[in-house]
Amino acid sequence: MQRIQKIAVILFLVTALRGFAYWEWTPKTGRWVNPKYAVQETAKEQFELAEKYRKDGAVKKAIAEHEKLLKHYAGAEYAAQSCFALGEIYQSLGDVKEAFNYYQKIVDGYPSSPLVMEAVKRQSAIAEETLQKSSIKYLGRQEERGKMMETVVESHPYGEDTPEKAILLGQFYVEIEEFGKAKEVFEGIATRYTNPAVIEEAKYNLIRAEFLETPDVSKDTVQYAEVGKKIDSFLKLYPESVYRQDVISIRDSLSEREAKKYFEIAVFYERAGKKDAAKYYYKILAQDYPETEYGKTAAKKIGASD
Repeated sequence: MQRIQKIAVILFLVTALRGFAYWEWTPKTGRWVNPKYAVQETAKEQFELAEKYRKDGAVKKAIAEHEKLLKHYAGAEYAAQSCFALGEIYQSLGDVKEAFNYYQKIVDGYPSSPLVMEAVKRQSAIAEETLQKSSIKYLGRQEERGKMMETVVESHPYGEDTPEKAILLGQFYVEIEEFGKAKEVFEGIATRYTNPAVIEEAKYNLIRAEFLETPDVSKDTVQYAEVGKKIDSFLKLYPESVYRQDVISIRDSLSEREAKKYFEIAVFYERAGKKDAAKYYYKILAQDYPETEYGKTAAKKIGASD
């Protein structure tokens, strides 16, 4: 029994000494401190220590010391600088999401900091790069790629290049076939900004998004009609637009889709032996869609039957 007790005491002392090794006596404070959790007496000293580790290449220690500053000196002027430093560190490590988040902490928590504009600039660059990436890690959740740019646009809505970033975001949503989000972005641009060129580009992209959203054949004519109205309005407002020919091409394609719908109805009645009903729809095609292939075919059928 005594032997067991001696072993237990020895184990206790070894464990205690190991734990004690993490603590150091600091004459300045007159107490024992654990270096892992110790914080410098001022935010300035804490920041300088973190940056010293960073300069020496001790990245993990630099991150830990900057995070200590944010925890213990959140209201100090150096807090924004630590956020920026952490953003740079994570960006250099390739963790752009974490870098973006630290830059966002400056925008949200320290709006009066002189680093805000640079933080937004860094975020914008990260967001644009993320939109342009085609990585397998985004498969099945492509919309995540747009969240960073959404944050940039929302955080800095009236920045000089924000409309350009917003259009890029809308075009990205069109690319991944998130047409609802794309339309929301383009509509927001058209109503939020006053620059005529920006509004023109947004309206063109809105027409394109709505057109791509419409199915090749639909029983619902309202969707076709709404796009058609926007096309007519655009061509009247911007007769010299650089997008004019594209919009005309969209209008022609839309007419083909509408004509196809009526043509299929006419063919259905024709096969069912209901010649009058078929002729009625062929006439609609010939009169209202004469430039389409379906309209031309319908005109021939009407001529042959007469």
